[in-house]
Amino acid sequence: MDDLLSSGGGRGGGGILSPDGLNFAVQERGQIALRPVTGGAEHVVASAPAGASELRWSADGKHLAFISEGDVWTVVIDGEKPIRLTHDPAGAGDPRGATDHHPLWSPDGRWILYESGRHGFNELYVVNTDGTQEKLLAATEIYKGADVIGDKTPDGGDAVSSDRFDPAPAWSPDGTHISYTERSRAFFSGKLKSLRFDTKTGSAAGPALDLYTAKNDPGGAWAVNTAAWAPDSRTLVVVLQDSGWDKLWQVPATGGKPKPLTTGTGEDESPVYSPDGRWIVFTSNRDAAEERHLWIMAAAGGPARRLTALHGIESAPQWSPDSKRIYFSHGDALHPPAGYVADADGRGEAKPLEPLPSSKFAELGIVPEVAHFKGKAGLPLTGILYKPLGYRSGTKYPTVIWAHGGPEAENLLSLSPWSLFLAQEGYLVFEPNFRGGTGYGERFRNSNVEDSGGGEIDDIGASVQYLVDAGLTDPRRVAIGGGSHGGTVVANAVTKLPDTFAAAIEMFGVVDRALFLQYTNRNSKIRWETKMGGPPAEKPAVYRKANILPDVAVIKTPLLILHGEEDPQVPPQESINFVAALKAANKTYLYTTYPHEGHGFQQRDHRQDAYERQLAFLKQYLHPDTN
Repeated sequence: MDDLLSSGGGRGGGGILSPDGLNFAVQERGQIALRPVTGGAEHVVASAPAGASELRWSADGKHLAFISEGDVWTVVIDGEKPIRLTHDPAGAGDPRGATDHHPLWSPDGRWILYESGRHGFNELYVVNTDGTQEKLLAATEIYKGADVIGDKTPDGGDAVSSDRFDPAPAWSPDGTHISYTERSRAFFSGKLKSLRFDTKTGSAAGPALDLYTAKNDPGGAWAVNTAAWAPDSRTLVVVLQDSGWDKLWQVPATGGKPKPLTTGTGEDESPVYSPDGRWIVFTSNRDAAEERHLWIMAAAGGPARRLTALHGIESAPQWSPDSKRIYFSHGDALHPPAGYVADADGRGEAKPLEPLPSSKFAELGIVPEVAHFKGKAGLPLTGILYKPLGYRSGTKYPTVIWAHGGPEAENLLSLSPWSLFLAQEGYLVFEPNFRGGTGYGERFRNSNVEDSGGGEIDDIGASVQYLVDAGLTDPRRVAIGGGSHGGTVVANAVTKLPDTFAAAIEMFGVVDRALFLQYTNRNSKIRWETKMGGPPAEKPAVYRKANILPDVAVIKTPLLILHGEEDPQVPPQESINFVAALKAANKTYLYTTYPHEGHGFQQRDHRQDAYERQLAFLKQYLHPDTN
């Protein structure tokens, strides 16, 4: 159980590389420290008892900016006391975004760009390095039909939000422009914009220029978000889905028609230019859908080559200052992420930055694998299969189907301690990638549009049938569990497949999508109204399919229901109404809520209690010791 409550060991993926390429800035155990690239002892820069996150270097390598207590701070790396630059009270709305975030130093070191949720939505500000000047750059826009937030416009009218989500800003390398993405109800997938910046006054030098306007995604999930500037500040490389897959496109900094840099199937993400401007490194699943690897291509376009021969998940690439090496994070289904380095020319093997610690997970003898099966009408589907410890061919095991969240998520060959723990306890565990998830293109991701609670539940049923037909699973001892949208899948599955599951664990999921829209945060409401095809009054049949409350009478499966009492994403009202309906229908359930918890459980004692309740519940109904 302790392995479930810890991070998994090691010193993580490396941190943020310094401009001189000699150290990583890391935050661990309430301290900001420098970790030498070549290994060795860390040098503590400052203490941050309240925790620090989002560390960023100044261009001269002498300072770090970070977020603590919801505000922007800086610290000199020679150990001076940190300076608090902003003093913003927590804003309205979802507390996860209602503070300051994503500090970025200007190239000349005079300003720090950051996002603030002080008004309940994201805005862009700059603050100077002593905190005496703070300026709003991306101002609230005014348009008909938006939500009033209470501020006043110059003419005395009410200012209204443009429903800006995460703007994902970035400085141009010459410091004269800031790119960001604006999302609104009218342009939900976003407009990539560029704002000219006056480095002397810290103000916008004129209106923002629209560089690219994305076609709206009917699933409400995809948006322009990753934009990387070329070192010469003349172009940006952006992730777009114009081909039906996430691909890299080059956009002129002055606007104009994007140029495709990558093509074909597979999702290409997170591009980063080399400092010399010759190369782009990016992550992709083009050769292994359930993995992520680093690929390199010429900045002008052309074929890409894979950087390493590793298996698993590679992410967070960072170039060395001389453009000769790439530092990145790598982990797999049995090992937590660790820092690695590889030569950019691909001539040497990728190596861990430090000797890798032993992994308790690797010592279990359980080897997760990708399984392929068919859904309705032959739809190709995959999932991650965990055979139980001591697996014997021909034995039919108690099985747990674990549904991912999102729904725009994907089960990968990455470390899943809970699934490994259950396999160690004698369960066969299967993590299906049902429709609506990412990793398999736009068409697959949007196949649940206006069908929430429909085809995805067919896929869950198909996953159970696959395991039974393969002789792996005892059909009388199948459970299903999941949190967030995974919890939503659980609630729908026990209603629409009432004879399939012997037990179900439903954590902070949605049981009535119309009710959800009444209580969730504004951004989530807009996204799900998009996915559902409109508000409830316009799509009553779609919302009826996504409402299990009228169908509770058909449920036969005992349920364990867990929810945080301050959940801003899936409101606790969902579980309250679900439990009331189960009680009225005299169904079997256990219900627990956790105080001061949001979307998911963060406090160690709450997480331990939740794990223990789940394990006891599964043992009660699946009897894993009867094989």
